[in-house]
Amino acid sequence: MKVLLVDDTRTLLSLIQVYLMGWQLEFHEAKDGLEGLARARELRPALVVTDIRMPGMDGFELCAALRADAELHAVPVVLLTSLNDEPSRRKGQLVGASAFLTKPVSVDELRQTVGRLLRLPPRS
Repeated sequence: MKVLLVDDTRTLLSLIQVYLMGWQLEFHEAKDGLEGLARARELRPALVVTDIRMPGMDGFELCAALRADAELHAVPVVLLTSLNDEPSRRKGQLVGASAFLTKPVSVDELRQTVGRLLRLPPRS
């Protein structure tokens, strides 16, 4: 399954891949929302994990654009962010995010969320 990771921080992209090792996932990356949207249209991923704060198109805008795209509207989107306030969580819901995880992300929470959204078997 293809998973698109969108973040302007290379270290975080690598860390997420390490956290999700053990499932047969094919990781693809984008450095911002505009590139993420283009890559999603090209790849048709099973899941998008995106940061919110990025230059140009942010994660909220990316999620909204995915929801507005007839071919990508059903792709689960995980918003991963340092924002931990209720208005940001509500905005995530309004744009159609499937999950909202706060950084620093718990490895277990990330694995459980991805496993649930992709209907993957539990990891040991």
